Amino acid sequence: MAFLSWHDRYGVGDAEIDAQHKKLFELVNHFDDVIKMDMTEELGRIVDDLILLTLTHFSYEESLMSRIGFPKVVEHARMHRDLAKQLQDMRSKMRVGGHVSSKAIARFLADWLTSHILREDLEYRSHLVV
Repeated sequence: MAFLSWHDRYGVGDAEIDAQHKKLFELVNHFDDVIKMDMTEELGRIVDDLILLTLTHFSYEESLMSRIGFPKVVEHARMHRDLAKQLQDMRSKMRVGGHVSSKAIARFLADWLTSHILREDLEYRSHLVV
């Protein structure tokens, strides 16, 4: 069973955003699988992939929010920057051998991804033209 499961309730109504969110779910699940396989050297590469995909996703999402006139785009972008910094800080600690619990990272990623989609991302769904 997957660590993190996609459900239709996470869909925001934009095919590209939903595809990017699903890819983030896949990477978080892959991270959890690699923890279980005790392949610690692979964990850093997955976090690097997560950071890259997250930054790309944030850029696309913020552009979309601007195009559709979402009134909270600045606030939302600030949340994105905060998360990106948290991810980059975790990755920096991993690089220097600092104590970072892989399970704590997985839980953080899962909690952030699901709660961010359900609380913040779904707010702009009503602004999308379908």
